[in-house]
Amino acid sequence: MPLLTNNRTNYLVIEYKGEEAKRFYYLLKHLFSSLNILDYHIYQGKDEKRLQVFIEVENILIEEAEKRLLEISHALRQKMPIHWNCLPSLSLPEAYNIVTLPYKKRLFLKKL
Repeated sequence: MPLLTNNRTNYLVIEYKGEEAKRFYYLLKHLFSSLNILDYHIYQGKDEKRLQVFIEVENILIEEAEKRLLEISHALRQKMPIHWNCLPSLSLPEAYNIVTLPYKKRLFLKKL
């Protein structure tokens, strides 16, 4: 799925690939709450170690998208080793700012 049209996007995407998907999930929820990010969806990738996070934004330029993603990534980096990619990215051509469609909605339930 292409993320850019004329250097503009409606989604910021974070793709996590690591051993601590559950920890990453809860860290994101807490971080997004503190940053007042309300419109987002978290999906499981092709296995349990992969998560895809889609943050809805209002048709912003790629420069603004990268600025917001760097802020989020920097905050995550304070708590976890880097095992994620952020898209869209200025370092990639428009044709490479793509993401695979998610497999399923990811929900972690607390065990009693």
